[in-house]
Amino acid sequence: MFRSPRLISNALSRGALPQSSSSKPCAPSSIYNVHLPHAPIRNFTRAARAPLTEEELASRRKRRGWIYAGVFGISGYLLGKWAYSNLFGPELDAAGEAKEISRLRWLMGKLRVVQKLRADPDYVERDAYDNFAEEEKPHRLTSGPMSGFSKISLQRVFWNEKEHKVVNVVFFGPGLSGWPFVVHGGALATILDETLGRVAILSFPARTGVTANLQIKYRKPVMAGEFCTVTAEIDHEKSTERKAFVKGELRDSSGNLCTEAEALFVVPKNLTLRTLGDNF
Repeated sequence: MFRSPRLISNALSRGALPQSSSSKPCAPSSIYNVHLPHAPIRNFTRAARAPLTEEELASRRKRRGWIYAGVFGISGYLLGKWAYSNLFGPELDAAGEAKEISRLRWLMGKLRVVQKLRADPDYVERDAYDNFAEEEKPHRLTSGPMSGFSKISLQRVFWNEKEHKVVNVVFFGPGLSGWPFVVHGGALATILDETLGRVAILSFPARTGVTANLQIKYRKPVMAGEFCTVTAEIDHEKSTERKAFVKGELRDSSGNLCTEAEALFVVPKNLTLRTLGDNF
């Protein structure tokens, strides 16, 4: 019968089996020293394909960026909508808004800064945009699209003629949020531009002017649903009858510095502008 390779090799080493005279004895291990060509092992995780080109990589990165932007954008919108409806209640009609604004006026009167300003005879108090007719207000940014209980609910202006300084008390509603509960930086810039411009216009003999330059530094987020104060005053040394350099800042209800601004306002020589008067 058949013998195992080990028995055959042992027999050869002892000379028990006949060997051919024309061939040399095989080494005991030669039976196993069979070299087969190495074949690479493939599996489904390492499929053969050409490397991606730079254009393909750039396209993938761009597509991934759009996906991330869509996911986070939709998430932010849904979160903001949920937070608004759960924390601030449903949208109000005209009568409801008027009632809430009346309540805000009462709360504003309790603020320490307002009580201090009202006690100072150098400050004159008035509502913003008193010089505009009611039919004009809807066509202006801050008295039209940005006004209302959920947006700029209230602006109360305190003007100091001696120092050419203004303090504007503002309530920012949740409708001006960029991210949930945080007032959009563009809304802050708009209020700062108008408040600093108010100082310039009330300092110009022409009672009019335009913004030539505005620089803003954002220091701290402003939370929606609270009162803020915007203070601005003119730089008397640098300003003239046609140029006004004004500095200002915005602080939250806790007194934290949130935004700083510097601006240059001018009275154009070759452009006739409307006179805004004293109650801007």
